[in-house]
Amino acid sequence: MNASLRGWANYFHYRNSRMVLAKVKAHAEERLRTHLMRRHKVNDRGTALKRFPRSMLYTRYGLYQVPITTGWKSAHASV
Repeated sequence: MNASLRGWANYFHYRNSRMVLAKVKAHAEERLRTHLMRRHKVNDRGTALKRFPRSMLYTRYGLYQVPITTGWKSAHASV
């Protein structure tokens, strides 16, 4: 999953795509959380949010953090 996220983000992260990348990041978090719910037999989504918070998805489970902001501020060359 990390390889796919990294490749997708590197390919499409060339202009102001903050909203799209934020949706991709949220979707990846939700998919990992759903996988963990099945693996640990947690049926309630509220319990899953408490048991697997966002910070844990990145630190303990090593989810790739999709960059939301661009590395540059302007598309124009400085004069």
